[in-house]
Amino acid sequence: MRGVQEQFPQERVIFGVPVAEALASEMKLIGASRVFVMCSGTLSRKTPVIDDLKKALGASFVGLFDEMPAHSPRSALLKAVAKARDAKPDLILSVGGGSSIDGAKMVQLMLAEDIGKHEDFDAFHVRRGDGGGLVNPGFRQGAIRQIAVPTTLSGAEFTTTAGSVDDVRHKKDLYVGPSLVPVSVILDPAVARHTGDDLWYSTAVRAIDHAVESIYSPKANPFTDGTCIHGLRMMQEALRGTRKDPDDLDARLNAQMAVWLSTTGMGRGQHGASHGISYSLSAIAHVPHGHCSCVLLPATLRFNKDWTKERQALIAELLGRPGADAADALLELLHELGQPTTLREVGVTRDQLEQIARTVVASGHASGNPRPVEREEDIMEILETAW
Repeated sequence: MRGVQEQFPQERVIFGVPVAEALASEMKLIGASRVFVMCSGTLSRKTPVIDDLKKALGASFVGLFDEMPAHSPRSALLKAVAKARDAKPDLILSVGGGSSIDGAKMVQLMLAEDIGKHEDFDAFHVRRGDGGGLVNPGFRQGAIRQIAVPTTLSGAEFTTTAGSVDDVRHKKDLYVGPSLVPVSVILDPAVARHTGDDLWYSTAVRAIDHAVESIYSPKANPFTDGTCIHGLRMMQEALRGTRKDPDDLDARLNAQMAVWLSTTGMGRGQHGASHGISYSLSAIAHVPHGHCSCVLLPATLRFNKDWTKERQALIAELLGRPGADAADALLELLHELGQPTTLREVGVTRDQLEQIARTVVASGHASGNPRPVEREEDIMEILETAW
């Protein structure tokens, strides 16, 4: 066995500590005194979370951006970075789901590289090289890092990857660099209690997708086996716990901890076709990431079954259904959680399928799948199963 397991420069994960208390401690450790907050409009305007944080920050609060749409499009990022430049922060605090956290990552990159217009992004995203492989051009590491307070279960807080939609070309680009991972993550289940059920459960399926595609990845290793296997079992148990009692903060925190475990393969070459297709599905059909995983992962499991039989048997057991087909076990959980299971249910139209397939193959984002995915016909097989 040979390999490399990259360790990201994330210094601390604080769990079960109230966010105001944990944030004060982290700011002291980092030496930060000017905090720019990025969050969703719902969290800012319909819950007390952001007002409470403003009070806790006092004079250290220097600005807020709460208008980030799903998938962190370039147009919104340009507005966010303009506000950040005016605020002159030494720390970004993201509070919310993957779009807020990825948005904060992108603002870090934009400040470091002085990005100020739409075409400036093009020099920095991952792309196909002349030989067909993926090329990461990289970018400068800026002085400003972020602390993330996740309220969903998508796992962006544990990766060095940021996704952003090019809203002119209608494609999603990936930006990868060690400095993008938050320096600290604060897991406070009381803050996450404000998240609506559909968003909570759909983003949990995104974390399940992280775990599954790591467990049966050709690049799986003993470390990610240990974390992702435990994380997947812990997640399904926690979700069934919060389904039974949404106010069970212990179950909610267990779900957050399961995300931490389940994302250890992400950004390290362990994602397959479900993730790879989701980037195009979200950009073309505007499907949220959680729902992308709900509709794509069962179909991808079926596509990969003959290549990953032993691992899929393990996945079914971890989902609480030993001896079952892994895709069927997952579909059972999705039905329990009230989540969509077909492309039609999330608003995809049949005329979009070929465009999705073309962009997936062109991007190379599904190249880590255990069963080779090299042709548009391969992607179409998965999409037809998910239809």
